Amino acid sequence: MMYTKEMQVGKKKRRKKHKPSIIQKKDGRCYLCMLLDEDNGVKKTQEHHIFGGANRDHSEETGLKVYLCLEHHTAGKLAVHRCKDTRRLLEQIAQREFEEDHTREEFMEIFGKNYLND
Repeated sequence: MMYTKEMQVGKKKRRKKHKPSIIQKKDGRCYLCMLLDEDNGVKKTQEHHIFGGANRDHSEETGLKVYLCLEHHTAGKLAVHRCKDTRRLLEQIAQREFEEDHTREEFMEIFGKNYLND
């Protein structure tokens, strides 16, 4: 039997609640431009979930995301999706922010790993 749209009548798709970032407010500025280049200019940004893969939903639920320009998100040499050092920097910043209001044990229970060296 073929599944048709008519079979969905009365079923609404559940929408995820998008918690705002606890690291940065959404204001059109790239988090890494500000951090690394001291560039506070407004530009087109993309939302980046700091912990991806299986932890992407956890990043969304806990607000561990930042807004990045294309250069720092996917395209540039230091882009978080291309550079392990940049990714690790954001992971450490995110864990520190999370631990402002939670314990390390809570972080490890949710994300399964400690990203800090201390």
